[in-house]
This record gives sequence, structure tokens and C-alpha cells, in this order.
Amino acid sequence: MQTQKIDTWNKIVKAPFKKVVKFDLICMSIGVVMGMGIGAFIATNL
Repeated sequence: MQTQKIDTWNKIVKAPFKKVVKFDLICMSIGVVMGMGIGAFIATNL
């Protein structure tokens, strides 16, 4: 019974969690690239 609970828990929680983490990493990398672009833009305009 206990292992069954853990298994369903893994299916319900861990699968979306992995997707969220992947999405988060993509957003973070986009944010870093944008930040660098903005930083370079400001640096060239100074």
C-alpha cells in the first residue's frame, strides 16, 4: 500500500514538476540572454 501511494505521488507530482523545472530553466536562460543584451546595449550607448 505504501509503495503504491508513493508511485501515484511520483506520477502526479514529479512529472509536472520536471516540466516546470525544464520550463523554468528555459525562462532563466532567456532572461540571462536578454539581460546580457540589455547590458551590452546600455554599455554601447554610454
